[in-house]
Amino acid sequence: MRDALFMGRLTASATHELQNILATIRESSGLMDDLLGLSSEGFAHAARFKKGLGVLAEQVERGMVLTEQLNFCAHAPEKSPAGADVNEAVRALVGLSRRNAARRKATLVLAPGRSGLRTSLRAVEVMDAVGTALDAALDALPMGTQLMLSVEEQGGLGVVRLDGPGYEALRATPAWAGLAALAKAQGIGLNPGPGGMGVVLALPRPVA
Repeated sequence: MRDALFMGRLTASATHELQNILATIRESSGLMDDLLGLSSEGFAHAARFKKGLGVLAEQVERGMVLTEQLNFCAHAPEKSPAGADVNEAVRALVGLSRRNAARRKATLVLAPGRSGLRTSLRAVEVMDAVGTALDAALDALPMGTQLMLSVEEQGGLGVVRLDGPGYEALRATPAWAGLAALAKAQGIGLNPGPGGMGVVLALPRPVA
């Protein structure tokens, strides 16, 4: 726990510095684009240069999003008196898991969910449980599949629903045993999704 908090503090500091670097690149490339617009006449490579600046701007924005998600992870081991925000935890997890899913030719989609839902778990515990369920789903799904996640409220509880393979297919994956043990230790309910498809993780209520 102390190790995770220590590394979190270092990571948070580093992500702030990375965001400053990206902001500087964004401002500089914007200035170059403005100058190009004023003096591009007679410049044979103006179109290619402008296209390159456009690509640079896109990658800077991508980097800003990733560093924001990484910064959230840096604070994820911390305990909050109000409890972890489920939506924020799942959003960061999905954003940082897309590369792993892409390696299996799968697409992750986070549906617009119920905001403001909290749980007594720390954000890192929410991410660990949902991430393990995600691993199980990716193991069970064929290549080239879209996997939908959503945050909902059921019976006053914050739940994370993962739509994908059948519940029994999930239970047969190597990752399921780890998920079941994790859920038992953290008080997370594991239930079949609608029609026996996917899995619903019912998270414990926040401390009143």
